[in-house]
Amino acid sequence: MTRVAQWFKKQSLSGRKMAMRLAGVFFLVNTIMVWRGGTPYDDPAFAASVNIGIWAALYIAGLLFFCALFSFAKSETPDRLFLVVTCFVFLVSILFKAKDAWLFAICCALFAGVAAWGLGLSFLRKAENSLLDSDGPHFLRSPRVSRSVSIGIYAALFAAFAAFVGGLTALRYEMYISPNFDFGIFSQMFEYMKETGIPYTTCERDGLLSHFQVHLSFIYYLILPFYALFHTPLTLNIAQAVILATGLYPLWLLCKKHRLSDSLTVLLGIAYIFYPALSAGCFYDIHENCFLTPLLLCLLLAIDQDNTIALILSAVMVCAVKEDAPIYLIFIAIWMAFAKKKIVKPLLLLVFSVGYFLLAVWYLDSHGDGAMLYRYANFSTDGGSLTDIVKACLVNPGYVFSQCLDEDKMVFFLQMMLPLGFLPLFSTRISSYILLGPFMLINLMSYYPYQHSLDYQYNFGVTALLFYLTIVNLSARKQQTRRFLALLCAAFAVFGFSAFVGERLGYISYYQNTKEVCDTLDEVVAQVPKDASVYSSTFLLPHLYQNKILYQLNADSPDLSGRTEYVLIDLRFQEFSDLYPLYVQAGFQTVVYEEGAAALLYCPFYEAAEP
Repeated sequence: MTRVAQWFKKQSLSGRKMAMRLAGVFFLVNTIMVWRGGTPYDDPAFAASVNIGIWAALYIAGLLFFCALFSFAKSETPDRLFLVVTCFVFLVSILFKAKDAWLFAICCALFAGVAAWGLGLSFLRKAENSLLDSDGPHFLRSPRVSRSVSIGIYAALFAAFAAFVGGLTALRYEMYISPNFDFGIFSQMFEYMKETGIPYTTCERDGLLSHFQVHLSFIYYLILPFYALFHTPLTLNIAQAVILATGLYPLWLLCKKHRLSDSLTVLLGIAYIFYPALSAGCFYDIHENCFLTPLLLCLLLAIDQDNTIALILSAVMVCAVKEDAPIYLIFIAIWMAFAKKKIVKPLLLLVFSVGYFLLAVWYLDSHGDGAMLYRYANFSTDGGSLTDIVKACLVNPGYVFSQCLDEDKMVFFLQMMLPLGFLPLFSTRISSYILLGPFMLINLMSYYPYQHSLDYQYNFGVTALLFYLTIVNLSARKQQTRRFLALLCAAFAVFGFSAFVGERLGYISYYQNTKEVCDTLDEVVAQVPKDASVYSSTFLLPHLYQNKILYQLNADSPDLSGRTEYVLIDLRFQEFSDLYPLYVQAGFQTVVYEEGAAALLYCPFYEAAEP
């Protein structure tokens, strides 16, 4: 025992170092077990599938290897980093393999504890100071080079997000799993916009109308030149990914405005790119809401910089996104009055946003399909109205809070806040909580399930406000605390990405497994004349975007009247396959029939009519 103690003393191996190595090797070996294949990690049989002898051998071998590797290190730095990195990789692995909101929360808590123990605020403070150490390497001593490196990292993050999200959402289209609602609508709409300049569709409301009768989304015209240049619906999903990635630029400027260091700025950039709501919301294909994230960040930056022209331009463009987008401006105007101690600009912004919102609602109610206030029918007995919502907030706040606190919404709340370490909630200024108003109104108050789901586009606007609050609240903390909290934000965002977005990589293997069917679908779709009117199954319809008259084929109520010249049926799904004999019996003629893929039928008694 004496010799062992002397060896430990000679190697400067303290109990703390040994504990870090024991824990680090534990995380490392279990990461190998997670990725070894076989039984899924979230299966109760996983533990039984692991050979404990192999596990123990790997653990002992790993412990001996890292003890030898770190034996010449006098400081604890290698052990600290080894512990934190192995813990991080292990947690990412299990979240990637087992999607669960509560497991996500537990993993975040575990990592926070390990990081606090392994790194510690004193270690982080030394690491921060080492960046300015005149005896350190040149690239650490030079703020200019450090700034260049961080800019390079931001550029890499931009490219990675655009490639990952744009590529996988484009693959959705190639796999024929993008539905008519809403990708088919926008695919046909952009084709009409390219030809006529007007966003006509026939597949949105079963007849020819302008999309602006449903949503006032003038912002789509910014994408039109790119669509005209790259004439394919793939352009739309790729554009959405690029638009969201551009939010990195105002995010960078906001970090600089609030005096955050380059290292903190990089960590927040990582948090932004991996923020699960940002990427998960793209996988229901393009929506105009994607513009809200960069535009609202630009608006908040203009307010912080007191740039009137940028403020006006940003406000106008936000309103152009959608009829309900002025809601964000209303809350921002109220916050601006209290936080910035100004009257004129907030008042003008408030009047403009309220006026535009009321005008937009009036237009849709009187000349369009109506504002979608039915999503707030839980605040009214007659279907929901703007007056009912406002009145409920004023006279029945208890009921309002009760509508925000069911189980699904609390899970959603956790998914939105935890990747940012709950920093948006910890402000030193009461006025900052006004910016949480849109989160409550748009995402939590509505009974419409998609508005409090991570997988849809309704989170993009709120994401901008949450990141702004994160930056402001982080900048108010002490220097040594900032780095730790920013590290947690970056790590938690990666955990959330692994848990709720990582599974989308399965699109690649799914496409490889179904490529033969997809190729067959391409061949069938190619045989539909471009000038023909068509009834089509939902997942095939987006590929007919060049046809001017398109209607969605509903499995539960097929139209056998011969309204269209052709009918395209998706035979991959039983409910549509059952329609094929019905159309044959009704006199439709089979043009193409590919079992397990699609059937194209011609209507001999079709009479051309206006859509």
